[in-house]
Amino acid sequence: MTDFAEQPMTTLLAQLTYSPLYILNVIIALGVLIFLRSEKGCLMLLFRICAVVYIIIYLLAIYFYLTNPN
Repeated sequence: MTDFAEQPMTTLLAQLTYSPLYILNVIIALGVLIFLRSEKGCLMLLFRICAVVYIIIYLLAIYFYLTNPN
């Protein structure tokens, strides 16, 4: 078993592309942005910011997965 501290951050991010739990989180985040776009309020603003962060991290993970030389 490998130690996570020894692996580079790009390799760890690239592993998120095929992680089922993270894919489910991204799908839920997309659902929040699409289906709840007419909702107003402070809590919905926090949910939208969190959803955008999840999607940006997943896009970075896809980029690192495609450019990983291993």
